[in-house]
Amino acid sequence: MTLLRPLAALVALLMPGAALAQPSQKPRPAFKHEPMIFFVAKGAPNACGPGCDTWIAAEGTFDPEVHERLSDFLKVPARRRLPIFFHSPGGELQPSIATGNVLRERRMVAGIGQTIPEGCRVRPRADAACRKLMASGGVVKARLRVETGICASGCGYALIGASGRRIGSGARFGVHASRLLPRASGSKAMREDVAAVRQAERQSYELLKQYVTLAGVDPAIIDLAIRTPHNQVHWLSPEELSRYGVIPGDHFETQWLRIPLADGKFTVVKSVTQPSRSNQNEYRTTIIGIDCVAGQRPYVTLRRELPTNEQGARLALRVTSGDAFVLVFNEGRRPDVATELRVQPVAADALSRLAASESMVLHEEKDEWRRETRLSTKGLLEALNGAPMRCGGRT
Repeated sequence: MTLLRPLAALVALLMPGAALAQPSQKPRPAFKHEPMIFFVAKGAPNACGPGCDTWIAAEGTFDPEVHERLSDFLKVPARRRLPIFFHSPGGELQPSIATGNVLRERRMVAGIGQTIPEGCRVRPRADAACRKLMASGGVVKARLRVETGICASGCGYALIGASGRRIGSGARFGVHASRLLPRASGSKAMREDVAAVRQAERQSYELLKQYVTLAGVDPAIIDLAIRTPHNQVHWLSPEELSRYGVIPGDHFETQWLRIPLADGKFTVVKSVTQPSRSNQNEYRTTIIGIDCVAGQRPYVTLRRELPTNEQGARLALRVTSGDAFVLVFNEGRRPDVATELRVQPVAADALSRLAASESMVLHEEKDEWRRETRLSTKGLLEALNGAPMRCGGRT
């Protein structure tokens, strides 16, 4: 599915098969013969967290078919309830994104950690004998070493796609720029080839910003990656993991991101991630978007990932700014049991008032339960190109 559509369809980016343009890349030679292996590991009580002794281990590089193997591996329903722990230096970009989409579609939890099967020694990468054991197809007795786990480059984008993310003390999460492969020639044709690669790189970075925003992570993390040379890795500190929303905490919202579409259309999006009210370990992301088409009334789209206790519930939803109502959402549709999508037109003058305010409040109501989520509107006016009244027709 192409990404460049209004938000109601754009959110399908967090689904397998989403297209992502990318520059030419080449895996580092040290890892190109180590495609990722998925296997079920079982350790001591609480080995993978409180009450958790069984997990999915993911060891190796993101090769072109990695997401397909993961989808096949997860055809066993019981495996989808297990957390998955990655130990990977990265790999190819698009399969990494597709892997993240697989995790999000199934609302899985992902973390960073190195799985050491019984009888294997601790090494940066598993040797041939240990990889054979990992690929045996059975449940492997093992221990999980969080402190030696790494997830760099493309692995980070796969991890970001998960609904819940665990990065324990000592585990390393790293980003860097994509690797360009320009030809060493001064001819016009070769210069045009390099220009085309650079254009593809720029497009990839823009699409990556869309992807991480829809997953609840600040798109500024892509700017951090761009600033880091491809032959280096920036390992994020605990403070940076929180700042960019890789570890969301009690509440994390992204900045507003403008996504240009064809024929002058554009979408402006923001996402907020927070734990569910009944389970502080269950995180869900809500995406708010404004679809703008010249000459037409603007639409506000709300895509909610539903916590377990809300699947099947029907909540009243509305948006206010200050003391004024901005929008009341009608009943939405359910693309799946764990997702709700609501799309509602909004008056252009109401959108102007919202853009000029300091914040907006999303109200969720069901019987006696109430939740109010305050979101910043900082940057919304700029994202709307400074003219929200021209976002659509006057009403």
